[in-house]
Amino acid sequence: MMTLLETVLGSALVLASTLSLLSVIRPTRLFVHRSRREEIAANQAVEIMKSASDKPEPEAVSQLVPTTKSEILAWRRKIISAIEQERGSRVITMIHKRELWTGPGEDPEIGLEDAETVLQQIRSTPPNVPIDLILHTPGGVALAAEMMSMAIKFHPEKVTVIVPFYAMSGGSLMSLAADKILMERYSMLGPVDPQIPTPDGNTWAAGSLETLVTLKPLQKVSDRMIVMTDVARLEIENAIAFVMWLLEERMSKENAKRVAEFFAHGYMSHSTPITLDVVKAVGLEVEEGVPEKVYELFKTFGFVPAS
Repeated sequence: MMTLLETVLGSALVLASTLSLLSVIRPTRLFVHRSRREEIAANQAVEIMKSASDKPEPEAVSQLVPTTKSEILAWRRKIISAIEQERGSRVITMIHKRELWTGPGEDPEIGLEDAETVLQQIRSTPPNVPIDLILHTPGGVALAAEMMSMAIKFHPEKVTVIVPFYAMSGGSLMSLAADKILMERYSMLGPVDPQIPTPDGNTWAAGSLETLVTLKPLQKVSDRMIVMTDVARLEIENAIAFVMWLLEERMSKENAKRVAEFFAHGYMSHSTPITLDVVKAVGLEVEEGVPEKVYELFKTFGFVPAS
């Protein structure tokens, strides 16, 4: 007989895998007949209004949005300081968004440099100070995500991961390491199943590779693919074991294994969104609601179109 948790996990898997436009109407010009005097008066009124609008008020001048890199970074530090005072924590951020100074083709994702920065920040945090880690990432290098996940687990005080929008792949792994997750109903985590690099520069899901030798006679599978399927099997076993280790102090070994299988075995595609309800259903400590000042922080990232 299926246990209650197995039923919940099954329902969560289904939910996870199934998941304004503003119309800008240009005002139409209305042409009407009017006398020359009325036309002159109207033009004068327009000039007066234009003249007045061109003179910025003192308050408006003080609220101009920073445009240089140093000004933007100072703006962020001020907001982060306000969050720390409000929550009594050390705030660390890993936000992967294109910046005004981001070069062409530099799409941000988790890298070893991120790990070095975050590890140093966690290391410099006193052991009796809780950490709020604001995550916004599509994922990236697995090794870097694992290092940061270990640092999160090892911090003696409470670590809360805050996900206002999404923390996929390696970002989800870091979220699993935290004592608590704050997210919205529309925020998303994702599977942490391994992705195997291929010689042509792409990646294949380890779960798909693992099943290859069960779908074709072994004699019809190339030696290279046999090796890749074996690597995929090992990677899946490692991922499941790592997630279990992250969770072992917060739930029973049996439940930790089921949650690890759900996130890491490859039962769903790597881009499947795992929402708040699903995270709650599988038994993780999660709460709805992201502090408002976190959204103020995201205002410091101007929209930069991809080149």
